[in-house]
Amino acid sequence: MNAIIIAVATAIHLLPHPYNVSTLGALALYAGAFGRRPGTALTPLIPLSLGLLITGLYEPLILGAVAAGFLLATIPGRVFLSGQRTLGFYGAAVATGAVLFYLVSNLSVWWVYYPRSVEGFVACYLNGLPFLGQSMVADAAYCFLLFGLHVLIEKRKAVQVVA
Repeated sequence: MNAIIIAVATAIHLLPHPYNVSTLGALALYAGAFGRRPGTALTPLIPLSLGLLITGLYEPLILGAVAAGFLLATIPGRVFLSGQRTLGFYGAAVATGAVLFYLVSNLSVWWVYYPRSVEGFVACYLNGLPFLGQSMVADAAYCFLLFGLHVLIEKRKAVQVVA
């Protein structure tokens, strides 16, 4: 994993952004794709934690679910992007990661803010659909940035080795 990419993702995450538009989903996919050491799945928690220090904490159950959602989003990065990376694999990773995050985080939102009923559950997940769409678009865009930056860094390293 590359510290420059983690720093870029963290810096962008700390900028003001709409809900569910963040680098964290893409960083989770990146950590899954390139993280080989134990604990690299925790990488998305670095910018999340720094952001919370600045903006403040919120509902603990939701915060825990958000963290869990990003940890789970490293799995599609490992499954789809640790080998050959094609547009189809990127699409599958982005969609799977965003859906995993959506399912886990909305469960806590339902538990905290909605009636604990079938109607409340359905309403919560339906109301969360626009945020799922925003997550997918953001994750795709930031994957392009983070994975593209990774390629540039690797090419630069190769040129330095040759020189």
